[in-house]
Amino acid sequence: MNTLKAVRRILVVDGEPVAMGALCDLLSMDGYVAVGLCEPDEAVRRLRSELFDAVITDVVLPGGQGLEVVRTARELRPGAPVLVVTGQVNSLASEAARALGASRVLGKPLRYETLVSALQRCLQGG
Repeated sequence: MNTLKAVRRILVVDGEPVAMGALCDLLSMDGYVAVGLCEPDEAVRRLRSELFDAVITDVVLPGGQGLEVVRTARELRPGAPVLVVTGQVNSLASEAARALGASRVLGKPLRYETLVSALQRCLQGG
């Protein structure tokens, strides 16, 4: 296991608890410390009080505040990657996420290998 990767804290925000839990489980098995949330307000609070090396979020969340998660993450940790995973890649929300500085916007359904590869590239500065 790559010990550098083992210390990476990833915030996962998805309105679907099963999808969020599955992604957190896979990230944990891959050596990351994954913190999963479904509520964007709680995600923003955690971003303000905790340090995360990267954020993976959907833009369509309960309350419609997925973009606030992207905005807050970019504001507080400009160098940390923010990956948006959404079923609406060509939507106005996805365009807004890009404009706010999302590192990548990836479409659902998404293979885990594709996501983790994009995450690793972003964490390495690529």
